[in-house]
Amino acid sequence: MALPNFLIVGAAKAGTTSLHYYLKQHPDIYMPSQTKETFFFSGFTPEMFPGQGNQYAQLAITSLEKYQELYEEVGNEKAIGEACVAYLYYHDLTIPRILEILGRDVKIIISLRNPVDRAYSNYLHHIREKWEPLSFLDAIKAENWRKEQGWWWGFQYIPVGYYYNQVKAYLDVFGREQTLIILYDDLSKDGLEVMNKIFHFLEVDTSFVPDLSIRHNISSTLTLSRNQSLGKFLNEPNPVKRKIKTMLPYKIYQQLIKSLTEINTYNAHPLSSKIRNQIIPFYREDIQKLQDLIGRDLSLWLQ
Repeated sequence: MALPNFLIVGAAKAGTTSLHYYLKQHPDIYMPSQTKETFFFSGFTPEMFPGQGNQYAQLAITSLEKYQELYEEVGNEKAIGEACVAYLYYHDLTIPRILEILGRDVKIIISLRNPVDRAYSNYLHHIREKWEPLSFLDAIKAENWRKEQGWWWGFQYIPVGYYYNQVKAYLDVFGREQTLIILYDDLSKDGLEVMNKIFHFLEVDTSFVPDLSIRHNISSTLTLSRNQSLGKFLNEPNPVKRKIKTMLPYKIYQQLIKSLTEINTYNAHPLSSKIRNQIIPFYREDIQKLQDLIGRDLSLWLQ
């Protein structure tokens, strides 16, 4: 039975969803179509997170047999992967299980984003899901209490962005030859170059050009739906929309969808410079250590 020979381990809100779908286009790469997050190697169970966000924990795959089912359709693909952002933050739980099940030859891909932007993006995600009742700063102040109450780890907005120890843990075990570290900034600015680098790392055809026209969670702001059900209907393919499309002239159909989308959405406010300057000091030392570890200038993250 096939199992992954590479893992995208995080970070959360750092372009891993985009990477999953871009890699899935490559004929030499297999990515499961059923799910992006399995939490399998982190050993999550619903009991670990009884508080807010338990819905995520309910999705965790807990048995090897169930995990293997995700790869039943693997054919002649050379690279077989999974993307799960919990693996980076929970490196202490994850790495031993990776070694036990996949061995040391597995390749690791890590995508890193400015931790302040990452934290705010995660916060906006929870706002969109209507799980976050507090302001950004108040939510940060509530992190310790939430952890004690068993809230989902994604509500640890600040701690998740302390990358140094997380990245070092993977480098120490799998080495630099087996680990590829990319930056979200690079993926946003020149996605094709980043994907070519990943294809080379995975030893698949580097001449393949993926379609990057759909960007997943790239913006630092977030468009929110006033009505979640309507938003899902408008944004995802479905038989009702296909039927309406056959009944109306194409331009009228387009205008109808556009008008309904505009009525049903609003933009979340970008992070203010005042709040950003309050949060940057939390990360200063970690960023300075991280840039030495990975050999990249991260000074822009401190501005």
